[in-house]
Amino acid sequence: MNLLSKKLWSYSLACLIGMASFWGGSSFAAQNVKISFDQYHGYNGTENYINKVAQTYPNITKLIEIGKSNMGRPIHVLVISNMNNGTTIDKYVKLTNKRKEGVNNVTPMESYQGKPGHWICGAVHGNEYTGTEVCLYIIDNLVSGYGSDNEITKLIDTKTFYICPMVNPDGVYNSIERGLSQRSNSEMKDNDGDGKINEDGPDDLNKDGSITQFRYKDPKGEYVIDDEDPRLMVRLGSDETSAKQKYSVIREDKDNDGDGKYSEDSESGIDLNRNFPEGWFQDNGMAGGSGDFPTSAPESRAVVEFLTNHRNVYMAQFYHTSGGFTYRPMGTAPHSQMHAKDVAVFDFILGKKYLEIIGEEVPEAWQKPDSLAKFKEELKKTSKNKYAIDRGYVLPHGWRVSYDEERDRRYSYGMAADWAYKQYGTYSLCIELWNPAKDIPNFPEIEGDETRLKTQRALLKYQDEKHGGIYFVPWKRYKHPEFGEGEIGGWKSQYSGGNAYPGEPLLKVCENHWQYELFRAGLLPEVEIKDTRTNVLYTTDNVSGATVTQKGDQITVKKGLSQGKYKIVEVTVNIENTGKLATHVAEGSQLAGLREDVVWLIGDHKKITFLQGDPFQKLGVLEGQMEIPAYKDMANSEQGQQRMQQRRPGYPEGSDRLEDENRQPQKGPKREIKWVIAVEGAAPLTVVVTSQKGGTKVKNLTIQ
Repeated sequence: MNLLSKKLWSYSLACLIGMASFWGGSSFAAQNVKISFDQYHGYNGTENYINKVAQTYPNITKLIEIGKSNMGRPIHVLVISNMNNGTTIDKYVKLTNKRKEGVNNVTPMESYQGKPGHWICGAVHGNEYTGTEVCLYIIDNLVSGYGSDNEITKLIDTKTFYICPMVNPDGVYNSIERGLSQRSNSEMKDNDGDGKINEDGPDDLNKDGSITQFRYKDPKGEYVIDDEDPRLMVRLGSDETSAKQKYSVIREDKDNDGDGKYSEDSESGIDLNRNFPEGWFQDNGMAGGSGDFPTSAPESRAVVEFLTNHRNVYMAQFYHTSGGFTYRPMGTAPHSQMHAKDVAVFDFILGKKYLEIIGEEVPEAWQKPDSLAKFKEELKKTSKNKYAIDRGYVLPHGWRVSYDEERDRRYSYGMAADWAYKQYGTYSLCIELWNPAKDIPNFPEIEGDETRLKTQRALLKYQDEKHGGIYFVPWKRYKHPEFGEGEIGGWKSQYSGGNAYPGEPLLKVCENHWQYELFRAGLLPEVEIKDTRTNVLYTTDNVSGATVTQKGDQITVKKGLSQGKYKIVEVTVNIENTGKLATHVAEGSQLAGLREDVVWLIGDHKKITFLQGDPFQKLGVLEGQMEIPAYKDMANSEQGQQRMQQRRPGYPEGSDRLEDENRQPQKGPKREIKWVIAVEGAAPLTVVVTSQKGGTKVKNLTIQ
């Protein structure tokens, strides 16, 4: 029995006897909130589940409403982290509003904001609810595994997961509960200018609970009945002719307001994944994305505001469907707008692992990064894609950018993953879940022409055999009020092929992507205070009598004239990023709202005088423990050099803004920081190292 079969068996067992869900192929984890994946959960099922999880696991979860949809449905984020540990910088250093000094309106940080964060969301598009199911599966594995699985327990103790199963709750509700596929959000509007709001959308004409299709004979129609499976309608090509009976096929609908139009004033609103700030405007300054302005939709605004106020997120995932591949940044701009280090992390680390999980061949260049120069020369002979030549490889099917590199033009405007990378500073991805050919066991290999039709036939056969044919409504005669005699039938929109079918296919998709998010969580940075030392140099009654000079790493203290109540102390702190990746993406510390890592030495300011070193010292960006494959070769490429030349003055690679022109950027994962202070009596000291995306750690010092 393979891992997936064990998973499927365990989820079924959990549903039948409430025992457990099987995780990792080696042990049972208590499933205190039962969940199965033999049907879609929709809006109501998802809301019920995450509320029960929050109630059942108060020590490791918190449910937050980050906004409401246009129809008033809450947009929830489930925070998963140990709520009884962790700390944040504002517990030790008072945060203020610099624009309005003295105004007490800075929201205190939650303890989980002091841990490295991982954002995962689904259903930005309402009819792409496989992502919602994957979110629920990840939630179940995390909360069920806490306390029984060492890896999961450590992750929840030291990291923070922010999981938003439904960014677009209205779209999910309409797509599942109402059976009306809706990609966009919902809006209260009068599209046809008749003074009525949303009065003419699709209709369930035959009252069977599903909105499917209506077909009727039409000599000018574009469809014919499939010879192999007469349930399917085949669309003719623009120049194709046929002697068969022709049909027109429309969604099940009627003209509700008598204006001769159909579904022209539905609830459907805008595409949320074109409403984010990055790349929303066209090059000429005119609007390019959806909505009146970036984040004009309450759903996209809720996500942007939440992440802006939760700066600890390092990895971000925006689940979509379908295709069975990943879009990594960028789509709104070309490859040359990315830093070479980030490209290397995306492709050689994140991309390589993803292809391994989904079973796709890994490019040779990713397996042999030391030979990148050779691959570049070979590509010059065979490819016209300048971006591929610059990288040294063509991006594979399973790991790609949405930017059209062949035509050198953007894919679209205002996309979420591009915003999360370019403006917010995360390794963000848009995974297009679900490929029937890979995710349905023994699915026939589709080759040659008519791949879509052949896939539809195979899906029909699968749902006949595995689900008793309930996903497809047989055609039945119906007299349409406007079109006359015809038939209603076709795929139920929930199962028309854009989402993983419940049961084993859905479980396979969920399991693969749970394993992938587990891998990504294991890459997060983690700052640590490895060692602290205090050395009392001497004591004095007069602090002003002591002076400190520094030459290189050598500190020289000139004593005052007398011994007394002040201790002159040298404090040494060793800090290290023990995580695999750096505490920021390559240029993350330069982005608005972000900063480099910092260490504070905190004590009673009335009893402590800093002789050498400020109360806080900047650490730059702490590199991770993992070597980044091919980074140097990519940085030395033509576009990599151009990218570096585009940097603003004073912003050296891998560091933040340098206010002091003499200050050199520090590199590597380790730092040693020194202070010389005068301490009155036995005043306590606290060392706080704080990294926005690498966490906050504290250590108290005692001076002997």
